[in-house]
Amino acid sequence: MDQITAQHHYLFNGHRELLTPDEAAAWRNLQVERMILLCEYPAVKELLHTRWLTSDPAVLKLLEQGSHVFLSNTLTRLNGQTCTCQKCDTLCRTSRAQQCPECDHSWFE
Repeated sequence: MDQITAQHHYLFNGHRELLTPDEAAAWRNLQVERMILLCEYPAVKELLHTRWLTSDPAVLKLLEQGSHVFLSNTLTRLNGQTCTCQKCDTLCRTSRAQQCPECDHSWFE
């Protein structure tokens, strides 16, 4: 499995409202697969596999070329819709944010 970076977590978790339902399910699949790899208990692994992994063909199609391709494609799509600070160009916490988390610049209306 490809490395999931802090930017991936930040965009996928902080901007979840921008994900399509299939992208959200694919992101959840990647997170659950990672938990399965790190888990020591076979019963918990089986539970995660049966209860949390989806077998939806649309979701599996997003992941068929690998997680790196899915993450790159989705990040490219999300980067055009996210909110950045007008002063320092830092990515804001949500797509509706009106204050920068880095420099505290605000652009309230």
